[in-house]
Amino acid sequence: MIADFDNVIFIVDMAGIVAFSISGAMIAIEEGTDLFGVILLGLITAMGGGVMRDTLLGLVPSSNFFNYPNIILSMVTSLLVFIHAYRQREYYLSHTREIENMNNIVDSLGLGLFSIYGVNMTISAGYKTNIFLLVFMGVMTGAGGGLIRDVIVKRIPMIFSKHIYAIASILGCLTYIFLLDLNVENGMAMSLSIIFVVFIRMVATIKKLDLPKIEKS
Repeated sequence: MIADFDNVIFIVDMAGIVAFSISGAMIAIEEGTDLFGVILLGLITAMGGGVMRDTLLGLVPSSNFFNYPNIILSMVTSLLVFIHAYRQREYYLSHTREIENMNNIVDSLGLGLFSIYGVNMTISAGYKTNIFLLVFMGVMTGAGGGLIRDVIVKRIPMIFSKHIYAIASILGCLTYIFLLDLNVENGMAMSLSIIFVVFIRMVATIKKLDLPKIEKS
């Protein structure tokens, strides 16, 4: 059973790295950065949230700096996105709406994967009973890398502006904690919670749901 759950954690981690690397690389291309910028922003999007989580938990330096398979996976994924965009540059320039929608789907998957992964890692660090900390670290893991990325490219961070972004992460984290309290098997609890985050993001995107904000006149 432990070995099976370790496999689930491994798959979630790898899938999150790929999803967020793609998202970061696509936004870097959209912002007109060069090859180095694409790879760096893909890496930051994929690894930044975990670094912030580990730092806040006092696990320094973060294990992400020593996880070379993940680093290589992120860089290779970002490179492949750049190569594809470079070879299909006319399509990228003429299908910005489709590219944005694709990036939204990938980013939502990454958000779900890493939000729940962040809660699990915080529980493993010994903070199972502190619900606020668990949710905060889940959101930070899921959205932290994108937050750093958006600040670097001078965009309003998605966590503050896009279709129930942070709320989806919070609800997913709470769902995961609730399912664990119901003694649902850990791998199943993670899977259901990840799907729930993606579902909320997709519904919010399709219905164009946003939290209230004051529009500039």
